[in-house]
Amino acid sequence: MQTDLKPTLVFAWFGSSLLSLIFATLLLIYISTTQVVQPTIHSFKLYAALPTKNTEVSEKITHKDARAKIIEDFFSGHKSPLSKYGDVFIAVSDKYKLDYRLLPSIAMQESNGGKIVINNSYNPFGYGIYGKLVTKFSSWEEGIERVGRALREDYLDQGLKTPVQIMAKYTPPSLAKGGPWAKGVNSFMEELR
Repeated sequence: MQTDLKPTLVFAWFGSSLLSLIFATLLLIYISTTQVVQPTIHSFKLYAALPTKNTEVSEKITHKDARAKIIEDFFSGHKSPLSKYGDVFIAVSDKYKLDYRLLPSIAMQESNGGKIVINNSYNPFGYGIYGKLVTKFSSWEEGIERVGRALREDYLDQGLKTPVQIMAKYTPPSLAKGGPWAKGVNSFMEELR
């Protein structure tokens, strides 16, 4: 016994079409009717963020040297204890006419920004450390000052101006290894640019 599915399919199609038409009509009626929304009272002032009336406009432009902030952000990014000394690095660099990036870059190369130093040496530069001979300073400020002066007098004034040239005297063993010290210093100087 074979049943004919055609009348069933036609009836299902007709029923679903009728239901769709009824739903569309009801949706159209709902959308087109006007709805009244009751206003609500808010306890805040709409323009409370406007400035007070006693504002003063000035054409005065102030400027500040951003190099100290660049150094502070650089050391902060590396979680270095030297992050508070950006102004000291700039003062010493200016005093001895050094590229302001040189001292921080040497400190990063030698001691990871002062994180790996001999106890109480305040010497993040690895300056004057030869085996058991350790040059110590009484503070970070003194270390920055003394090494800055030494870089000027013993290196730059002697014609050693680039990290590669400085490396030959500052850390001769690195020269024999292909210059990783100068590469590291140059990399940190680029990061400070």
